[in-house]
Amino acid sequence: MIVVVLIAATSMAANYKHSIGIVGGSGLGAQYKVMVTDNFTIIDEFGYLGCFAAAGKNGFSNAVFGAVDNLVLAYQGKAAEGQGILLDYYVGGQIRLGYHDAAITDEGFIGVGAAAGIEACMKNAPIAFSFDFRPGYACTVASAQGVTTAFHMFDWAFNLGVRYKF
Repeated sequence: MIVVVLIAATSMAANYKHSIGIVGGSGLGAQYKVMVTDNFTIIDEFGYLGCFAAAGKNGFSNAVFGAVDNLVLAYQGKAAEGQGILLDYYVGGQIRLGYHDAAITDEGFIGVGAAAGIEACMKNAPIAFSFDFRPGYACTVASAQGVTTAFHMFDWAFNLGVRYKF
């Protein structure tokens, strides 16, 4: 059972309810974000996304890409407000499911991680930009030449998102 405690705020952190767009940096994918409450957000991403594995099968850092679905649950708060821009921060966790596209193996994985980032919302335009860092851990199951093995992977990713808000 997972219990989430939300901190109530007097004003909404973001100035929108939904947004949809693209995410890039460690791959390319689609991104949907919804503000569930004034300060609690859910971000779902799907695409050909990647990460940098710190402890892969061979023990070295590798760039790993594949079909990935990231689900991020985060607390979002107001950081600053300026001329036409609202700057927010968000911190939370993520759950990832996917398939790595490796040259000699087929690799499915499930992982968890943290997410921390900033978001800039234009007050007079329906655009939001986000940048975040996501360290994580995944358990990968690989199959090559009829042999199935499981291994652990510590990874990290940097993402840049551009979304239309509504």
